[in-house]
Amino acid sequence: MSSEFDDKIRDHSYDGIQEYDNPMPSWWSVGFWASVVWAVVYVIAISVGAIDTYEVDLAQGQAEIEQLRRAHAGNAPKVEWTEANLSTAIAAPGVVEAGLSPYTTRCAPCHGDAGQGLVGPNLTDDAWLHGGTNMDIFRSVKDGVPAKGMPAWGYILTQDELIGVVAWIRAAQGTNPPGAKPAQGTPVTP
Repeated sequence: MSSEFDDKIRDHSYDGIQEYDNPMPSWWSVGFWASVVWAVVYVIAISVGAIDTYEVDLAQGQAEIEQLRRAHAGNAPKVEWTEANLSTAIAAPGVVEAGLSPYTTRCAPCHGDAGQGLVGPNLTDDAWLHGGTNMDIFRSVKDGVPAKGMPAWGYILTQDELIGVVAWIRAAQGTNPPGAKPAQGTPVTP
């Protein structure tokens, strides 16, 4: 019993099973050999310094970030925040509304859209883990709490956004949103 496909069947058989002699598609072969050639070129280029290693690229990126930080620090007005002038800044019209956007994008993933607490603590009650004064909240947002996994937002948010976030947190206090986490920390009256 012969068929038109007999010449395409390979000579070997395993448990009576035969297979067709299907060559790889040319596009696949070209892609494979191109990646082999690129791997050799890449290893040689890294060895002679024509392509930066990860460590060199990381160091260059960190140097650029540090330069931007210094430039930003040089241009930013120097304000020595105290409880009094921070309270005045928070009470200014429109500050709470200005704090909604940075709160929503940066803080809500951990503290909830209404401040009810998710991974992070509830911000609507009167208990605080790291102090409940305006300055304490400002420092927590600006410098973060690395031991608890909270990043320092002072490098990312502008000073006005930081103040807005503090104002938003103050405005959210006492709202008792549904599903709020239980109080954590020491009760503090603002």
